Amino acid sequence: MSMAEKWPDMDKGLEERIDGLVGAMPVRRKKMFGTSAWFMESNDQMFGGVWADGVMVRVGESDAGSLIQNGDAEAFDPMGGRPMREYVYLDAEKIAEDSDLVEWLERAAGFTSTLAAKKKKAKKKK
Repeated sequence: MSMAEKWPDMDKGLEERIDGLVGAMPVRRKKMFGTSAWFMESNDQMFGGVWADGVMVRVGESDAGSLIQNGDAEAFDPMGGRPMREYVYLDAEKIAEDSDLVEWLERAAGFTSTLAAKKKKAKKKK
């Protein structure tokens, strides 16, 4: 999904729905670029987020390519022309049922939990 012109408004109901579904998982929500994203506590890596009325989830480059090619998901391309290769976009129809959304979130969290911890940025000296 490309949104290069203007980033979409976030579906607040979807944000609340995801919070409820991931409540028992070792994750935390952060605001990013006017939307919400969820990160693994273990490595501070993002595994998914709300995008308009759908979600983007991190499944790895290989799985993302297969899912897009099979028509199971769309490329996630928020800046137009630079898709995020490890992520796919799922529209509202694909995540209408909680069971489907949970499956995608768990899949993304499972992949992301295998990644190395994100390096902390060094603080600039003043």
